[in-house]
Amino acid sequence: MGAAGPVTGEGRSTTAATALAPLLVTAREPAVPFKGSDGTFVVSYELTLFNATPLTLRPTTVEVLTPSGTVIDSLDEGEIAAALALPSRRTGVQELTEAQTATLYLSPEFAGRSDVPARLDNRVTVTAPGLPPEGVTTVAAPVSVSDATVPVLGPPLEPGTGYIAADSCCDSIRHRRAQLPIDNRLWLAQRFAVDWEQLDDRGRTVTGDDPSVPGDYTIFGKRVVAAAGGTVIHVVDGLAEQAPGALPASITLPEADGNSVIIDIGSGLYALYAHMQPGSIAVSVGQRVARGDLIGLVGNTGNSSAPHLHFHVMDGPSPLTSEGVPYVIDSFETTGQITSTAAFDQFENTTQPLPMQATPSDGTHRDELPLDLVIVTFP
Repeated sequence: MGAAGPVTGEGRSTTAATALAPLLVTAREPAVPFKGSDGTFVVSYELTLFNATPLTLRPTTVEVLTPSGTVIDSLDEGEIAAALALPSRRTGVQELTEAQTATLYLSPEFAGRSDVPARLDNRVTVTAPGLPPEGVTTVAAPVSVSDATVPVLGPPLEPGTGYIAADSCCDSIRHRRAQLPIDNRLWLAQRFAVDWEQLDDRGRTVTGDDPSVPGDYTIFGKRVVAAAGGTVIHVVDGLAEQAPGALPASITLPEADGNSVIIDIGSGLYALYAHMQPGSIAVSVGQRVARGDLIGLVGNTGNSSAPHLHFHVMDGPSPLTSEGVPYVIDSFETTGQITSTAAFDQFENTTQPLPMQATPSDGTHRDELPLDLVIVTFP
């Protein structure tokens, strides 16, 4: 590395040009490993891909490497398309047109925490008419792996069975890919959010007869409790219940979380509890709460199409202009998983049972994050 530059302070290391780079790859945030309910340690992060040419680029291979150059994960064209997103398309992106930017969502898994390196390097190969037939591979784009402590929380809901960790990490597109452009920056506060719904003893999210009535849903009215002690810093109450079945036609950003509570849980972290019933909020701004204290009752307010509790942890007090951080729940049991997001979407707002399947990791869990669509029992 050469001497520091007079303007940027960066050093320049060579006098020779190397090669034009049609695709520029950068990391958004450092990654924080956490243990998922499948028993693996997950490292979820995002890469920004920018097409710096007038060509239409097609990513054909993505490689994730250790600092020593060992390839630990590789994506083919189909896997890349499933993991690549644009603001208008959160999956299924196969090409980048002139000057287009897309986000690549990656979540490599490791058997143990000690297996996770301090840095993950990422290479992307692209093809296009006019490029060499084998394509052009980017230089390695590094992602730092943070050693930050993952918060250990309790359940955010009263004891019960049949809770569904809907749209949880890591392949679900609703939360994981919900980047919001606010105040001249992209934010991903919902990176590790969960929409908690619930099955009755017949495997239905709608226990009553009418899916258009919030009170007929299994989870409606269940007690939302503090997953960790802390100080209440923000409360919204008084917003009316929405009719289930579809998202509201128009809603403002301040109303998106419905009746909601934000709690400062310490160490620069904040917990959001959203979509509760009007008049059910049991805490006030400035109040200290302990783990397990009543926060409110599950409802269907704000940007919601079915009664549920939206819960996530973030690195700032705003549910929109913060970055989502992972957390784990200290004790729970899993008893299966909804078979797919498509199946969940098909039966969520009906009186029909949801299709379920057993998983190899069913049983008791300690200090893990319930992954997408697992069925959870909270003690």
